[in-house]
Amino acid sequence: MKLLLITYYFPPCGGASVQRWLKWLPELVRLGHEITVITTLNGDYPVLDESLLKEVPKEVKVLRAPSPSPGKLWKLLFGANSRLPHGNLNNSKDSGFLRRAIVWIRVNLIIPDLRRIWNPRAYKAVVEHLRNKPTDLVITTGPPHSTHLIGLKLKTKYKLPWVADWRDPWTGIYYLKLNPPCALSRKINLGLERKVANSADMNIVVSQHLARHLGTAKTTVIYNGYDATKLGTLDDPSPPEQANKYKIKYIGRVTEGQKLFDMLNLIRNTLGDKEYELTLLGTGLNNEQLSQLRGMLGSKLRIVDFIPHNDALKEMADAHLLLLLINYYEGFEGMLTTKLFEYLASGVEILCLGPRGSEAEQLIDTYQAGQCFDLSEAETAALFINNSYRAWQQNTRTVRSMDISALSSQQQALSLNDVLLGLKKH
Repeated sequence: MKLLLITYYFPPCGGASVQRWLKWLPELVRLGHEITVITTLNGDYPVLDESLLKEVPKEVKVLRAPSPSPGKLWKLLFGANSRLPHGNLNNSKDSGFLRRAIVWIRVNLIIPDLRRIWNPRAYKAVVEHLRNKPTDLVITTGPPHSTHLIGLKLKTKYKLPWVADWRDPWTGIYYLKLNPPCALSRKINLGLERKVANSADMNIVVSQHLARHLGTAKTTVIYNGYDATKLGTLDDPSPPEQANKYKIKYIGRVTEGQKLFDMLNLIRNTLGDKEYELTLLGTGLNNEQLSQLRGMLGSKLRIVDFIPHNDALKEMADAHLLLLLINYYEGFEGMLTTKLFEYLASGVEILCLGPRGSEAEQLIDTYQAGQCFDLSEAETAALFINNSYRAWQQNTRTVRSMDISALSSQQQALSLNDVLLGLKKH
């Protein structure tokens, strides 16, 4: 099939937002699909990872449409070192009037999101491409969910088969739940969400909770998965090497509603002066937050800025305990990040803090990968941490040998292929 993928985030953009499709593209090419990607030129990306450009199959044609940059205006208003918020629309009284006013405008007046300003140029690039290259199927992926509006327009005008890929909720995303828009804005957002979900020929989503939220039968769940070519299948895992410090790591950005400080305070109170090192990698915390954490953990804290994805995987494998945070908000049940699947594939024990009953917890339990705790379960969590530390100290840690190959991105791409071929038949 000739596939046209429209996505705002694509290498050299780094971080979790590009991983889902970057992992699927090689498998889709291997299965015989001809793929064109319409994406941004110099978009407002949370981070850059030039190394990911090498992972885009040479058979994939990438067309880039220029994107206006709100990030430049943000830096002009708040300083050269400030960053456009990604995954955080916190609007506390301490934020300052100007920031609070801008966040209010973003939440209530810019619907569905700020990246919508890219749509006219992206749509123009798509139309120019279609003049010379017919396509069998259009795929849009969000966030930003404004990208789905391009698919909706193409469906309306050209009657092209269209798949909407939902990597996160739209109206149910955590930062809108924690910073609710006014009733009218929410109604408009919800109307757009329903129109997209009902108009798409198929919606592929990352969790069962999101599938239920969309409320349409034209929905299938396909996990993010992990790259088996990088992390293996753990059919014959090797035990981790003994180190002079017990290594605890949190990898990835910290977003609104996650209880990082509670997690680290729990670890500090549990392990005290024992030999451990706690690494925060690519969290995106500001200087004030980092200063508070250094005051809390002192020399035991190791801060690593954003690093290329392959290096982050190496950091992950070189840990004795991996920390996962589920956001406290209405809708937490469906929070399934790319990081979780990579955590699972690493074979390293997972300590998860968040509301109980999430799909993440179900996966961790199913694959015997660690334990999950709520804020009220500090004593039980402390016992888990102590047991894990003691096992490391005595070099008696067991490595999980359960086969998780069903969660690989290669298997998820095969599921996607079945969906695409099913649409072609119809």
